[in-house]
Amino acid sequence: MPRTSKKKPEYQTNANGGGITALIKELWQAAVNLRGSVEPADYKRYVLPIIFLRFLSLRFEARRAELDRLIKEPGSEYFGDTAVLNDPDEYKSAGAYVLPEDARWDNIRRIAQADDIKVRLDNILQLLEETYPDKLKGLFPRIYAGSNLTRENVTGLIDLFSKDIFRQDHGGEDLVGRVYEYFIGEFASSEGKRGGEYFTPASIVRLLVAMIEPTSGKVFDPCCGSGGMFVQSDIFTKHGDDLSFMNRFSLDFTSAKMEFS
Repeated sequence: MPRTSKKKPEYQTNANGGGITALIKELWQAAVNLRGSVEPADYKRYVLPIIFLRFLSLRFEARRAELDRLIKEPGSEYFGDTAVLNDPDEYKSAGAYVLPEDARWDNIRRIAQADDIKVRLDNILQLLEETYPDKLKGLFPRIYAGSNLTRENVTGLIDLFSKDIFRQDHGGEDLVGRVYEYFIGEFASSEGKRGGEYFTPASIVRLLVAMIEPTSGKVFDPCCGSGGMFVQSDIFTKHGDDLSFMNRFSLDFTSAKMEFS
């Protein structure tokens, strides 16, 4: 049979689509620019933790801004209660974490030019694991300090994820999640057959979810890679609150077990 080329993920444009698509391609090019420092198959090891740090900070910042507004709003149940700004449960209810000062993106940007940024990133990821051991322990091995990445490589990635476009409202679209999905697809494509170990095409995942029709209870994915099964299940229920998720994966780089609602 003739060999067919793999189709890379494409995204439809909307009012902001052109800018978003251009940004996503720019971010992938930044990963490609690591060539010479790391093997293409290892791009994900160094890019995805930074994407995750950015995602955590955006969630934290959005929830903190919302709480800050509510405590200043007469008639709000939070009015005058500044303690909620540091209440983990108030962030958890919105799918966010209270981040230690060192792990917040403003601090990461501030130290991005430091000669020891690779060591500092490892320390930040370790701090997050120690702060939330029940959720994050084992997810972030210390990989930056011992890598061949240059300080400029790491600083460049941080600068790209610091772009204002990530803070903008894109019609409720999760831009960081979309970037993550794009990267996972590109990594799977670059690794060929091995990519199937951690990425299943979204079309197949949507089909599986449509067949299972999850509406309540627990969704368990014993071979979790990018978490697509959970994302599609949440979309299927129109972001309802009756599902919880549990996963397990045991590759060298993704050996962990997580459970969340």
